[in-house]
Amino acid sequence: MEHWTPEQLQEQIAAGDRIFLKLWKKGCGACKLANPAIERIEAADRHGLKFVQIGVDEHPEMLEISDTDVLPAFFVFKDRGLAGQHIGFKGIKSLQDLVARAMGEGDES
Repeated sequence: MEHWTPEQLQEQIAAGDRIFLKLWKKGCGACKLANPAIERIEAADRHGLKFVQIGVDEHPEMLEISDTDVLPAFFVFKDRGLAGQHIGFKGIKSLQDLVARAMGEGDES
């Protein structure tokens, strides 16, 4: 998963890229626990998603933009806008469901 800046995120959203974003913070145990699940989802991705992360330690403005202070926070962008979000890590199924809903697949996993 690549590390991006907020500027890179905005550029890629404007370009119409499909993006799975994780907001995380150093010392966040749940943020680290989510990584293996995200790696599995990325390996099985069939939607052309770019899997990226932005650290709020370096970019605290992302907490205001995302309207949450709970981490990790996950967002899926497509068609130049936000398609879905999920706050907190509750296992791989919740992230698979986020991607499926955002990509218009209903409840498939």
